[in-house]
Order: sequence, then C-alpha cells, then structure tokens
Amino acid sequence: MRNPRVINRTLLQKGDRILVALSGGADSVCLLHALCALRPELELTVAAAHYIHGIRPEAAEAELALVRALCARLDVPLTVGRGDVPTYAARNRMGLEEAARTLRYAFLYETLDALGFDKLATAHNLSDNAETVLLDLTRGAGLRGFAGIPEQGERLIRPLLRTGRAEIEAYDSANDLPYVIDGSNGDTVYSRNRIRKNVLPELRAIDPAADRALMRASDIAREALDFIEQAALARLDVPREPGTAPVSVLQSAHPALLRPMVRRLMTEAGDDGRRPDAQRTEAVRRLLASPRRNARIQLGGGYEMTLRGEELTVERAGEEPTPDGETILVPGKPVHWNGWEIELGGTRGVAFEEAKLTPPFVVRARRPGDVLARPWGHKKVKKYMNERKIAPKTRDRFPLICDNKGVLLIGDLAKDSERCYKQNGKPFLIYCGRYPSDDE
Repeated sequence: MRNPRVINRTLLQKGDRILVALSGGADSVCLLHALCALRPELELTVAAAHYIHGIRPEAAEAELALVRALCARLDVPLTVGRGDVPTYAARNRMGLEEAARTLRYAFLYETLDALGFDKLATAHNLSDNAETVLLDLTRGAGLRGFAGIPEQGERLIRPLLRTGRAEIEAYDSANDLPYVIDGSNGDTVYSRNRIRKNVLPELRAIDPAADRALMRASDIAREALDFIEQAALARLDVPREPGTAPVSVLQSAHPALLRPMVRRLMTEAGDDGRRPDAQRTEAVRRLLASPRRNARIQLGGGYEMTLRGEELTVERAGEEPTPDGETILVPGKPVHWNGWEIELGGTRGVAFEEAKLTPPFVVRARRPGDVLARPWGHKKVKKYMNERKIAPKTRDRFPLICDNKGVLLIGDLAKDSERCYKQNGKPFLIYCGRYPSDDE
C-alpha cells in the first residue's frame, strides 16, 4: 500500500478503533485505504459504514457492490444502513441535503456506539472546506463562516481535510482503487455545486493555491473564535441557573462576546443550534436596550427570551404543561407528547435489539431514581441532565421512552447503550423527535 501520508496522522493515536464513513467516492475510498495501510504500524482497528439514502435508487446497488468489494479486498468489516431521505425531508420540512446529513450521521454514530469504537472518520477534503467557507460567507456567517469545517470533534476526525482533490485522485490511481462518481455533484440546483463548478475555478484561476489560502484563513478564524468563546464562557461564569443570565452581564459584554453568550444560553435551554445566530443576537440586543424590565421576545425554533427584572431567561415558547402519568405506546401508532413526536416499530429512529425489549412501552416525564445505561456504565438521568446543562425548569419536558425494564430514550439526547442494536437478532426502531412548530 502506497503513501498513507496522504492523511493527517496527528489525528490518530496508537490502538485507535476507527469507523470510516464510506460512500464509495474517491475521498472515502482513499481514506479507508490509507487508514488500512497504517493498521500494522499504529495497531489500528478499522471498520466501515455505508449509508443508502434512497435519493438515487438506480445507483445505490452499484455503489454498494463497489463498497463491499473494497471492504473484502482490505479485510474490513462493513455495516450498511438504509433510509428514505426524501420522505424524511418532506415530513420534517427540510432540504434534501440537510435531511441526508441528519440521517447519515445518526446512522454513523449509532454504528460507532454499537461497535464500541473510538472515532468516526469522514473524508472531507481541502476543497470541501473551501466550498463551505464560501457558502457560509454568502449567508453572512461571519467569523464562524471563515472557520470552515473543523478537523476534529469529540469523537469525529477528518484526516483528509488538508489534502487536495488532485492528491486524493492520484493516491487512488496509484493504488488501483476504483470509486463511484456521484451524479448529483454536477447538479447546479444545489448551492454548493454551483460554488464547486463556477466560483472556485475562477478563484483558482487567480491563485492556483486558493483552496489552501482559504484553509489558512480558516485556521486563523478558528483561533480567534476559540478565544472569543472562552472569553464569553468566562463572563457567564457567575451564579445562575442554566438558560438564565443577569442583565448586567449581557449588557456590559463586548458585541463580539454577546453572540456566543446567547448561543450558550440557547444550548442550555435545549436548542440544537441550527438557527442563525445573527438574528437571535440582534433580537437580544433590542431587548437589552429596552427600558422595560418585563418583556418577552421570540427567538425562533420554538424558543423565547423573557426579561424579568434584572434577569434574562431562555425557554421553550408556549409549552404545554408536562403530561401527568404515563402514555402507552403502541407500535405503528405515532403519539404527540408535549411538543414531541414518538413512533415505535417504524422505519426511522434509534435501533434497539428487539429480543432485549420488554413491553409495554410508555412515554412519561422523568422521575427520581431514573437510570440510563451508557457506554461507560449506568448513570442517573438527573446527573446526565446536569452534565448536559439542561435547565432545571425544562427537564420535565423531555420525554422518557421506557419499557418494563427501564429507560430506553431521553428525548433526542441519549439512549440505552446496552440494548441498542449491535447487528445481532432483529432491530426495533423507536423514533423520538421534536414536533415542528409553526415558525420552523
């Protein structure tokens, strides 16, 4: 195997167990092969996961055949998942790209947990970062837009992020690696493809190293962003409840710190962080400038900020009271519970091993003593929510999906790791997602 140096080895540690997101494209094929080349030296354990989106069924089987052949050639275990992205996108009022990303990553992390692996490796490359930076800047993303794609996360690594497309294709050619070409990449209906086809070639005509120049800008932006985030958290390090902050702390903050401070309050209140920061920050600025000390603004995504005296609080807008008691769940019959949709035995959600489940299934609010099995051991639900910094006043609004043995899911936060599907027996899917509000 030739030139495993195509990947960033600083992201790897001896003995790592790595799951590769393998689409069958040139990038992921290169990544899998290069990691396999390092198996003896770094004592790596490598597996692959391939997700079939249901967007291009005419090409899916050919892609799967190529992926299976490559994994057999490299002696790599493969996990295959299937989804219906078009249906999921329509049901959740999402674009195809966003829906595909959501379902794909859900599958990848489920597989990572099921295998008990350390890291998920995706094949984003230098050009992907350039496209992301340009796309985000056209949306007014500011410094976070310049930061581009992070090279690593808590359990995620992108070893090819500093490698150009030409280097990747040369590696594949040198190692006789076949790969598929995604036909949708040429469709300029998608904004990213328009940047790839029309904008980046013009920038490269000005400077052939444009992609690397944008990566340098991303590195500088990430350093600045990290400093700002730390400064924002330091300002919020005062006695307070999660999701709340003294007005004086926010009013006296530098404008550059206000945005990450608002984002932190939103996260503590349970927000997923997908809505634009700029719009929310401007709304908070107006609220802080108001002479009134009893006011409320809508932040979108089903959240609101309330000003009461000298304290600001972020919480779910117009929440129903938490339902009392338990609601029986029946497979095939979706249930709406306090702003959440729950469905058992369908085609979406978290996969559990059916033989390990003991009906009846119920949904309810948390109770004292509730415990959830996690990969590192059992943990009390209360302690888990404390660690996730879920505001106390919102904790009872998260549904707990339970069977006769105990808690299976805490909303979309966490699952019972002991009973999730690990390729043994028959899978049983349980879906629990926030029901879209009218402003989403």
